[in-house]
Amino acid sequence: MKMKKKRKESEASGWSSNLPEISKSHHSLERRSRLNKRCREDRGVATVPPSRGASLLLTPSRGLKRKIGCIDKATQMGRSMRIEDDYVTGGSAIGQGKFGSVTVCRARANGAEHACKTLRKGEETVHREVEIMQHVSGHPGVVTLEAVYEDDERWHLVMELCSGGRLVDRMKEGPCSEHVAAGVLKEVMLVVKYCHDMGVVHRDIKPENVLLTGSGKIKLADFGLAIRISEGQNLTGVAGSPAYVAPEVLSGRYSEKVDIWSSGVLLHALLVGGLPFKGDSPEAVFEEIKNVKLDFQTGVWESISKPARDLVGRMLTRDVSARIAADEVLRHPWILFYTERTLKMLPFKSKLKLQNAAASAPESGLGGNKIDDDGSLDEDYSSPFSSSESCNSENHEDCVWIDALSTAVSRVRISETKRTKLWGPTTTSPLDQQGSSNMKTNLCKAF
Repeated sequence: MKMKKKRKESEASGWSSNLPEISKSHHSLERRSRLNKRCREDRGVATVPPSRGASLLLTPSRGLKRKIGCIDKATQMGRSMRIEDDYVTGGSAIGQGKFGSVTVCRARANGAEHACKTLRKGEETVHREVEIMQHVSGHPGVVTLEAVYEDDERWHLVMELCSGGRLVDRMKEGPCSEHVAAGVLKEVMLVVKYCHDMGVVHRDIKPENVLLTGSGKIKLADFGLAIRISEGQNLTGVAGSPAYVAPEVLSGRYSEKVDIWSSGVLLHALLVGGLPFKGDSPEAVFEEIKNVKLDFQTGVWESISKPARDLVGRMLTRDVSARIAADEVLRHPWILFYTERTLKMLPFKSKLKLQNAAASAPESGLGGNKIDDDGSLDEDYSSPFSSSESCNSENHEDCVWIDALSTAVSRVRISETKRTKLWGPTTTSPLDQQGSSNMKTNLCKAF
């Protein structure tokens, strides 16, 4: 039996208020999952990072070999105790799924609040989620797994409580400015790169699974569909959320680059406030994912800078070999232009809804439902959702000017004839004369 876990429908409907439609798509996905239940994952032996004492003679790879399912002793310690011994449970509900729930619990030792994810036993993916969370926990961009307890019927995962809510709730306020979108994508891609380096594919990147701390830092959560992958390994089995699933997943064989596609869909939604692939049913969405040619040149995209459009296109290409990897996304000129330390990162506009009252949030309600499966941040880096900076009109004007400048510069074209008339055939252009200018480094090269 395979596990399908998702947040309660009322929360997952951030993309659409049409609850009956979401419920309908949920059942359709479940039926589709049963039909695909025979699909096989290449499990066998996966890898973990080598310890510091590992031999230097080891062949470079994604780490030392370890069989899937191993739980570290630090996690096993809690399994001999009851969760009630260490935590006060039964707090307010955060989320509810088919196989479990997430509630607030409080540590008896110091009164600190945590999130407690309770999952029913008997599901293969439950144990895999525990093992993978143990494996990747510790990165500042991953929700921290504090402890794991079990009783006769359930697993209890005690995790960091992200009091800032979900990214999808922020996105309801309308499209983000480019510098905010770049900041969000950078933080997400730092975690994705880390997971890929650790031999883990998340397979469910979407705004519902991107959480915010009280200080506005971004955390990737929900590893229920995550799976280990070895170097050069191909995965099989349909897994993901309809609007965010990569086309190769539907074809049956894929790699870690499915996370890049899903992140590209997320970037699309951040920039224009809508999903690229829509439909009245999961099947209709899948057909669009496989066949619709995306246009980043007309309509709403005319107000988006060319570098931003270039990055979205590179992430949403169906040619897997041409799709860029996580480290390439982080090195893209558009990301560097908006997130380098020389450029002030402006905060998310909490009152963006008032300024964009006519803007609509992503339209498809299918993004929040799952298909059942059968590098750290710089210390000086400021989160785009940082609550320490005020959302004043001056910052908003700066945001508008920066985006307008990047859009204008990206469209500048000077023919050779005009260049000769302006500077002469042997004259060095004014830009070339600005030797050590930060403007040349951060702006000219970015475009």
